[in-house]
Order: sequence, then C-alpha cells, then structure tokens
Amino acid sequence: MWRLIFLGLIIYLLIVAFKRNNVGTRNSNKNVPPKEQEIESMVQCTSCAVHLPRSEAFLVKGKFYCSKAHIPK
Repeated sequence: MWRLIFLGLIIYLLIVAFKRNNVGTRNSNKNVPPKEQEIESMVQCTSCAVHLPRSEAFLVKGKFYCSKAHIPK
C-alpha cells in the first residue's frame, strides 16, 4: 500500500515540476522587448489620409499612397 502512495506522490511531483518549467519558459518570452528591426514606421496616404506601414505604401515623387488608384496620373 505504501508503495502505491509513494509512486503516486513521485508522479504528482514530476507533473508539477514539468508544468512549472513550461509556464516559466512561456512567460519569459512575453517580457522580451521587440527588436529594433521588427519595428516599422507608418506613413500617411496623401490622397485619403489612411496610415499604413511604409513597406506597403507606394512612393511617387516623394509622396506616399496606399494604393495605385490613389496615385494621380
């Protein structure tokens, strides 16, 4: 009888230790600040004033546009 209780206690402690280890690694990733390279500047469309990431904008004659339809011809 004592062997079953002892075995159950060891299994319980292993499960608790495993859960604590996994929770600790998940929480440590949340506190990491984003890298400078991941931050992208926002620009405003000259035509409709919508803000969008610089990589998605069209740059024509020094002005930013959100779509090809807004670029004056």
